[in-house]
Amino acid sequence: MIVLLAEDESDLAEMIIEYLADEQIECDYARDGRMAMLLLEQNTYDVLILDVMMPRLNGHEVCLAAKRHYPQMPILFLTAQDSLDDKLTGFAKGADDYLAKPFEFPELAARIKALANRYRPTPAIFQLEDLYVDLEQRIVKRDGHLIHLSSILWELLIRLIRQSPGVVSRSELQTAVWGDQETTDAMLKTQLYRLRQQINLENLPPLIHTIKGVGVTLRKNDDGKPDEG
Repeated sequence: MIVLLAEDESDLAEMIIEYLADEQIECDYARDGRMAMLLLEQNTYDVLILDVMMPRLNGHEVCLAAKRHYPQMPILFLTAQDSLDDKLTGFAKGADDYLAKPFEFPELAARIKALANRYRPTPAIFQLEDLYVDLEQRIVKRDGHLIHLSSILWELLIRLIRQSPGVVSRSELQTAVWGDQETTDAMLKTQLYRLRQQINLENLPPLIHTIKGVGVTLRKNDDGKPDEG
């Protein structure tokens, strides 16, 4: 994943870029609005992150222009202007999300990933080894055998498919299934165990893997050892 950060506070930008790199998010940097527009013309980004108060072109101006030329690209405002009117203005200009300063870096990374996945096109048919998933008809087969999934297991599988072969954090999985509802890690662990039982069939190579301390992935093989969820 690659994002564009437009932020005139260079020290803050440096910290953001360093943190996002640890989250496997590559980041191009623009120190003002005009540089941001030049980079947008030259590259394709999964998410645009905008400060509002920037020299040359402010964040609102960049947002309007970006949405006009790249309507499918999600935009996140990252700004100290955190009043309701400020947020409403940002959304009116075309923002998809709004995070007020000061903020926690894990929340920024989670919002970026959520935006990128929300706007990432998902193919109608997903195939991995002998796993077949028709996302429109909600049909799941493994080795030719039909698999019936509950609505929760279906949402978990869809979330893994959208980022396959990448790793999805547990917090992202919880949000994908339960939204803002209060949940526990035990609830997620139980549902992941059930999904493994359905997908990782006996005598077939496992496709759902847990990467300890990182999250869960759907891919052919993995060096880590799958756990119970």
